[in-house]
Amino acid sequence: MKRVSTVLIISVVLSSLIQANESKKYEVKSAKIEYELKGSGEMMGGMVKIESTGTKRLIFDDYGLKELNEEHKVSKNTTMGKLKVDKVHTLNYINGSIVYGVQFKEKRIRRMKNSMVGMASLFTRGNSRKTGEAMLKKMGGKKLGTDNVAGHSCDVWDLGGIKQCLYKGIPLKIESNIMGLKTVEIATKAEFDLSLNRDDFKLPDFPIYSVNMNNSEKKPIPLDKTKLEAMDKKENAQTGEELKDAKTGMKAMGGENSMLAREKQEILEDAKNLPQAKTCFEHAHSVKEANVCERMMDSEDPELHKIWNDTIKANLLKEVNSFEKIVSCVEDAMSLVSFKKCFPRD
Repeated sequence: MKRVSTVLIISVVLSSLIQANESKKYEVKSAKIEYELKGSGEMMGGMVKIESTGTKRLIFDDYGLKELNEEHKVSKNTTMGKLKVDKVHTLNYINGSIVYGVQFKEKRIRRMKNSMVGMASLFTRGNSRKTGEAMLKKMGGKKLGTDNVAGHSCDVWDLGGIKQCLYKGIPLKIESNIMGLKTVEIATKAEFDLSLNRDDFKLPDFPIYSVNMNNSEKKPIPLDKTKLEAMDKKENAQTGEELKDAKTGMKAMGGENSMLAREKQEILEDAKNLPQAKTCFEHAHSVKEANVCERMMDSEDPELHKIWNDTIKANLLKEVNSFEKIVSCVEDAMSLVSFKKCFPRD
C-alpha cells in the first residue's frame, strides 16, 4: 500500500502546515489546552485486550504559526493472558517552517526544515473554519449539534464513525469506536487568546541536531543553541521567498488549471485499481492472498506482507476507505482550493 500511504501522508502535510501572512491555521491567536486520553477494547474475539491512558497538551501562538504538542501515553496490551506495557512520550514544536522533534529515549532533539511549507500555502486560502467545514462535508461528515467541553461550546461532527467537537476549528473532544477499540480525547482545560512567551515553548535541555534530508549521508549535525533563534528567522524568511518562486513556477507551468490537472491525474492514476484491490483485500485470508491484492494495487513496487491477520486487515481497509473518499473528492475538484479541501487536516 505504498502509493496509498504516500498520498495520505502528503495530504496530512499539505493540510497541516501554514505560511506566515498567507493563512491562519486556527481562528484564535493563541491557546493552551490540556487533554485526557483514554482507550479500551477487545479485538480478535477477545483474544486481545487493550487499555490506554494518557495526557496531552497543545500550545500555539500567532494563529498556529508556532505550535507545541506533547503527549504522554501508557498502553496495556493483553494477548492470551500475556501483558505488554508500552510507554510513549512525544513532543514536537513547529516554528513556521522549522520542526523540532524531541527523542526522549536518545535524549536529543532533531531540527528539520519542512520544504513542503511553500507548496502547502498555495493550497491554503480563505477562512480556515469555512475551509475545514467544507472539507468535512466533502468527506461525508455530518454536523450533529453542539456540546460544551472545558467550558466552551463546540460543534459536533461525525466523519466515518469518528466524532469531533470543534471550537473554531480546534478539536476539544474526539471519540472513536473502531473494530471494538474505543478511544476518547477530551480537553479538561482550554484557554484562548492569552499572552504567551518564549518559556511556553521551551524544549528539554537536550542536544539539538540538524537533519538535512538533502544530505546523502543524512547524518545529524550538532547545533549551537544560542544561534537557533536567528537560524529559524532566516530560514522562515527563505521559505517566504521559496513561496514566491513556487507561485511563479506554477504560472510558468500553465497556471492553476494546468497544475490541478496534473495533480488530479497523478492521484487518479494511483487509484485506478482501487475498487478491485479493496474487494480483493476484503476476501484475503492469508499472506499469499493479501500479496496478490498488493500487486493489484501497485504492480511496480508492491509492499508485500509477511504477516496477515484480522488487525492488519482492518487497519489496511480503513486506510483504503480513507483514500477512496479522497479520490472521490479529487474527481469533483474544480480548483486547487477545492482540491486541497479533499485532504483531512488531522
